[in-house]
Amino acid sequence: MVSEDHQRLVNALANILESQGITITHVDMAETPELFDEKYRKLAKPDERDGYSPDLEGMKGALRHFGEAKTKIKDDPNIDAQIRAFTNREMDGKDIPLHMVVPKELKKELEGKLYKMGLYNKYKNGTIKIWA
Repeated sequence: MVSEDHQRLVNALANILESQGITITHVDMAETPELFDEKYRKLAKPDERDGYSPDLEGMKGALRHFGEAKTKIKDDPNIDAQIRAFTNREMDGKDIPLHMVVPKELKKELEGKLYKMGLYNKYKNGTIKIWA
């Protein structure tokens, strides 16, 4: 069961990405459509990649974007596998960007996680973006 806080972060991320010119194409509402803006309620759930589905997907031009919300870092048993599943993807020779949204107090912890996973360069070059 996903928390209300998690779903509100997903909705906020969808709005942020749209403001960046990304068209949201898929959102995982997890049976809580009332927590989402009306415009997202008819969208399909994202497909699985390596056994995991991102919280949302969007397109900007011909490039797909993944979005993932996290309300905890340390106690999330799936976070490493999810990050790897979503950052190991390319489209037409370009890395598919991963946008992660977390509460402000978890941003440093997530940055540390990316560093330990050897993904800090993708964070620094913008392939992984953290929104807090």
